[in-house]
Amino acid sequence: MNLRKTITGLVFIGLTLSSSAQQIPLVNHMYVNNYLINPAYAGDKGTNLYLLNRLQWVDVEGAPETFVASIDGMVGNTNLGYGLMIMNDVTNIVGKSGIFGTYSYKLPLSEKTQLSFGLSIGYEQNKILFDRVNATNPVEITLINNIEDQSNVDANAGVTLNHDKLSVGISSYQLFANQNGFQDETTQADYVYSFMRHYVVNAGYRIEIEKEKLYLDPQVVVRFANQIDPQTDFNLMLNWGDMAWIGGGYRTNYGANFIAGGVLATKLVGSYSYGRSVGPIERLSANSHEITIGYKFNGIMNKKDADKDGVYDGVDRQPNTPEGCEVDLYGVALDGDIDGVPNCKDQELNTPLGAQVDTFGVAMDDDADGVINLYDREPNSPKDCPVDKLGVSIDTDMDGVSDCRDMQLKTPLGAKVDANGVALDADKDGVADLYDLQPNTPHYQHIGIAENPDASDCIVDAHGVAKDTDKDGITDCIDIETETPIGAIVDKNGRSIDTDGDGVPDGIDREIDSPRGANVDKWGVALADPKQTDDDQDGVPNALDLEPNTPSGAKVDVYGREIKPANPITANKLEIKDMENNSTKWEYYMVVGVFKNQSNVKGYRAKLETKYGEKTKVLLTKAGYNYVYTKLVKTQEEAYKESDRLTNKKVEDFIVGNPWLWKEPKK
Repeated sequence: MNLRKTITGLVFIGLTLSSSAQQIPLVNHMYVNNYLINPAYAGDKGTNLYLLNRLQWVDVEGAPETFVASIDGMVGNTNLGYGLMIMNDVTNIVGKSGIFGTYSYKLPLSEKTQLSFGLSIGYEQNKILFDRVNATNPVEITLINNIEDQSNVDANAGVTLNHDKLSVGISSYQLFANQNGFQDETTQADYVYSFMRHYVVNAGYRIEIEKEKLYLDPQVVVRFANQIDPQTDFNLMLNWGDMAWIGGGYRTNYGANFIAGGVLATKLVGSYSYGRSVGPIERLSANSHEITIGYKFNGIMNKKDADKDGVYDGVDRQPNTPEGCEVDLYGVALDGDIDGVPNCKDQELNTPLGAQVDTFGVAMDDDADGVINLYDREPNSPKDCPVDKLGVSIDTDMDGVSDCRDMQLKTPLGAKVDANGVALDADKDGVADLYDLQPNTPHYQHIGIAENPDASDCIVDAHGVAKDTDKDGITDCIDIETETPIGAIVDKNGRSIDTDGDGVPDGIDREIDSPRGANVDKWGVALADPKQTDDDQDGVPNALDLEPNTPSGAKVDVYGREIKPANPITANKLEIKDMENNSTKWEYYMVVGVFKNQSNVKGYRAKLETKYGEKTKVLLTKAGYNYVYTKLVKTQEEAYKESDRLTNKKVEDFIVGNPWLWKEPKK
């Protein structure tokens, strides 16, 4: 098996040397079928079927031969593209076949800009074709297998960017970087061949020489891989309305190319490329040939343009574009603000994204407040009311009534208001209910038979409390006598009560039963009249005598009252009505217990505090009695209040029964 061993060695030596060269087929018709150069282009030019055959260095036996069949297109009127490519590439006795399926996605970035992504995944078979070996002994050739092959799954990927007339892209092939190995059956030697990732960068631009008729298309393609010198194609094509093209280019480390082609029929395309090698290889063969035949299923080459928008009907996604509208590459009328109304009819070209618009592309503003519905948080603002930037009618005092309807723009914060924004004032006293401590100010009409809460005639303070000039507890709104003397007892209308009719009101009158017609002092006590008779001969005229039947010889006071021997316990006990307000002579004590022995005082006081919570003090008199009292009072009013407080407390353990008043000379 010397021949097998020799061939195998030569093959792998060749494969090893080829690691410094391209491992992917080289073709020239990327201009016609851009799917050949980047999977992201799948579907960019509609639905197309292409067959390509390339013969390189035709005069050299075993020179490279390449065949590619491809179909690509879009999935309906979506952004999804698809492609299928079948490839067979043979160089000398090394062959490579494969089939790849492609998925692409088109992402519009703007009216004229599109970003595309592509991914191809497929199956490849790499083989050594021993049946192509020429040998002097054919019998020896038949003794070895005709083909040795290994298969792999591999992938290619790419991304492209189209902006107006510019197209750029980058793609990568043999992403999995597979490794294939063979073993020489004779020597048991292992040979490994690695596939490297290859990268391709392309850029093209369309120069319009004559509108829609004549174009100049320059193109640059760069191929590179690790440890391989980059190879660059420079191409320049002259194109007549996509109906015919001619041009040429130069490929580094190879030579020059010439391409010419055009539309053979409505949907049939043909194109031919001739290559001329330069350098050492030119001595063996300088000629290469490549031909492409294509079929355009969607008729992209058909010049028919029903809506005259400059995009052929075959790829026009909007075949009825309104006349005069500027369109994108797919014939769709440009809609800069994406509101559904094309720019040519849009009267508001910068409508916020997502806003509802009318037929003219103007954002809807149902309440006509200047804030579109998209942002309007109050879509039914009152007509002609000023609003904020969110369309909410301005409400300065935040009372829930818009300023344009608010009749009280400075309503206190938190006050309840009526439909006109006026703070509620139930008694109409001028103080809002929010601050009114007397929300039902009493007045004549309010307490009448037909109740009327309107207290607008009442004078109230800042808290809505009606004024009470004489402090008698009856507000001026009701008080018939607004200057009642302090301390006087009044009726429900604020009039002072004078039981004995002596001109001194009860509460001030110390003698509320003065004789009718008697002259009285300022305290209502009848004054003595020397001209009056003294029936009981006690020295006090009858008109002043409070005890007109005093026993003969009894000692009496100035009022004709019998003066009885003083009981030291009650000697200075007196009625509240008899005390002198703010006296400069006497101190007045509210007494709740009297003790002779000091030892009883402590227990009594402790009981009052523990059982009733009443704290007390002790007064020791000259007579040696201990008077337990709760408070030192100065006026009758203060004394009455303290007496009432203790009485209402219902203390059942007062030593003196009900609390009573005791006076003691001031020190």
